[in-house]
Amino acid sequence: MAHGACRGRHRLTVSVLGRRACLVQARRPLRGRDVRRVSDGCVRRQPILERIHGRTVADPYRWLENGGTAECARWLTEQERLLVEHTPLSQVRTRAAFRALLDESADGAGVAVSAPVVRGQRTFFVRQRIGQEMPVLVVAVEGAGPGVGNVLLDPLELDPSGATSLLAWRPSWTGRLLAFQTAVGGAESPKLRVLDVARGRVVDDPLFLNRPTAVAWLPDDSGFYYVTGSPAEPRRVRLHRIGDDPESDPVVWETHMRHLSVSLGPEGRWLLVSAAPGAQTGNVLRMADLRATAARGGDYASPELVIVHDGTSQGSSALVKSGPRGLLYAVTDAQAPRGRVCVIDPADPRSSAWTTVVEPGPDAVLSACTALHDPRSRQVRLLVGTVSNGVPRLTLHEMSGRPLTDIPTPGSGPGTINGLSTPPGDSDRMWFRYTDFTTPPTVYRLALPEGRCLPEARPTTGTTTARPGPRSRRQEPVVRHLTYPSEDGTPIGLYVISPPGARGPRPALLTAYGGFGASAAPAYSPTIAAWVKAGGIYAVAGVRGGGEQGTTWHAAGRGPNKPHAFADFACAARHLIDQDLTTAPQLAVKGASHSGLMVAVAITRNPELYAAAVCSDAVTDMVRYPQLGLGAWWANEFGTPDEPDQLDTLLGYSPYHNVRSGVRYPAVLLTSPRTDPRVDAAHMRKFTAALQHATDSGKPVLLRTEDGAGHGPRTATRHADLHSDVLAFCAQHTGLVL
Repeated sequence: MAHGACRGRHRLTVSVLGRRACLVQARRPLRGRDVRRVSDGCVRRQPILERIHGRTVADPYRWLENGGTAECARWLTEQERLLVEHTPLSQVRTRAAFRALLDESADGAGVAVSAPVVRGQRTFFVRQRIGQEMPVLVVAVEGAGPGVGNVLLDPLELDPSGATSLLAWRPSWTGRLLAFQTAVGGAESPKLRVLDVARGRVVDDPLFLNRPTAVAWLPDDSGFYYVTGSPAEPRRVRLHRIGDDPESDPVVWETHMRHLSVSLGPEGRWLLVSAAPGAQTGNVLRMADLRATAARGGDYASPELVIVHDGTSQGSSALVKSGPRGLLYAVTDAQAPRGRVCVIDPADPRSSAWTTVVEPGPDAVLSACTALHDPRSRQVRLLVGTVSNGVPRLTLHEMSGRPLTDIPTPGSGPGTINGLSTPPGDSDRMWFRYTDFTTPPTVYRLALPEGRCLPEARPTTGTTTARPGPRSRRQEPVVRHLTYPSEDGTPIGLYVISPPGARGPRPALLTAYGGFGASAAPAYSPTIAAWVKAGGIYAVAGVRGGGEQGTTWHAAGRGPNKPHAFADFACAARHLIDQDLTTAPQLAVKGASHSGLMVAVAITRNPELYAAAVCSDAVTDMVRYPQLGLGAWWANEFGTPDEPDQLDTLLGYSPYHNVRSGVRYPAVLLTSPRTDPRVDAAHMRKFTAALQHATDSGKPVLLRTEDGAGHGPRTATRHADLHSDVLAFCAQHTGLVL
């Protein structure tokens, strides 16, 4: 299709529904009647109409799926121009103010440090100082002090352009070697290499992978298990010996299931292989006793894997872990939607023989578990983490399950404890990270002789050059946890973060995740802090489809029940308005990935509720999603268009297919990498085109694309640039004045 600029300085030509249309630019509003106006000199494109299970499904922007064509490149160029010309000067000033607030909020968080991983005499952790573009991996020797160590891997030293990301890392059990995975330009096909930690040198040929992989080191550092494969081929567990040609790595086990992981305890005895057909679908867990295999004349390349758990029919998952004194235990949601901890008899490791020792209370969800050795009693103890209404709790249990004591945790209200890290062997120590909406992530240490959690000292933060943003406040924001009814009466949790002393309705930002069993947990975010410092309200809804109340909560918003999540989100918006916290002309919604789908459905379902929306990296075409990116892996979450009844559900909410001409849509900013290997950027392109053609509100629909980024992490500058744009756009269209 020919694709060029319309005559006159106010228009550009794009393809819409097989016709030509002009998008009005300059400084006047973008109107539906303008984008639908037919101009002379453009080539017509026949719209695609498909019959699927007796239904006619239109796909007018199929041509935008191929980002490598010349016409798509021209369309993206015009979108860049449209973005610039529809960003008023006031929004540019607001963006600068938000950038200052984001820098201030990030600087206030101090140095970001992960919980340490102890291997042998070395401790490994990730650190990002103020002003650093990317996190670095640090190694310290025992006794060096918390947060102190030498930089082992710096992505910017590997690639000064900032295009290379450190995706994953795993030290060997002795701490002598480190397997690390890097990818370039937002890709998710990493290169895996092995580093000699003491010398800082790569000691093995690189492994080129289609997906990031788990790495399970052998106890003698001679090699590791890892996973290969892609959506188009079987997934395989392989064994790599240091120095061997990766092409000759033996296949230990393979499956057509899309999710595959492998682990091996520090003693080198129990090999575990977990396979699942999709995310949060239940897993099949296989286990091999490598000592028994060796006694029978086998080796690491020929383990005798047997099934110990199969939860694929019920959608239940299990994870088996090793502990002190040869302990084997499992964390599972089989017959326990809120989770349970079980002890395993090595003589009979089948799940039917597991002994349940700990289950959370009726209002709590199991969040974590680790095993420690108590030097006073010389007994093994279970440290169990639970969450109730967003409030975390740590409890120490005997191996029988009897509770011994509650461990006082940081914070006094909703918060998040994660990243539990316990050294191998008979350790009495454990580290974790704590955060909440007003507290930056902080590493804490628990040692059983002390019986309390102590914050690790932060490394020196250095000098900050950021200047305070406008209207900066030293007072803490006010955090409330509310409950509101959804359309069917189901109570839904809602966090509301407000400026201190806020009264009456004010500009608000609402978000939710609502998918794949992932919880919208309380956590510090410079984006939230900046919006609230500027005087706005930030709200996070715990809608169905997440994991806030266990697996039943996920199931209530998954597959055919996915519309419940969207109804919950709309009711969150209405509740904010009904409670006089905001008004529809002051309310914006934003989200990325699955949260972006929530936003896309929200504005096509109830456009009148919102003044603005930011939709990032989202699935929006629910008919074609299995053919784009990694969409084929998500059928258990969304359902499949191959089944007539599931197609009806998907079409019922598919944002791309529910855009209607002549509707007064809110102002919409869509953001996407130019290439996204996980959620194909075609979703954002097609949804942008559909909205631009249909809207009749006079408000802009704009696309922001980014080269050299993917679905994952960005440099600090790129992250701040993106969120400055997002917050400024929301402020511009909700009336928030800095």
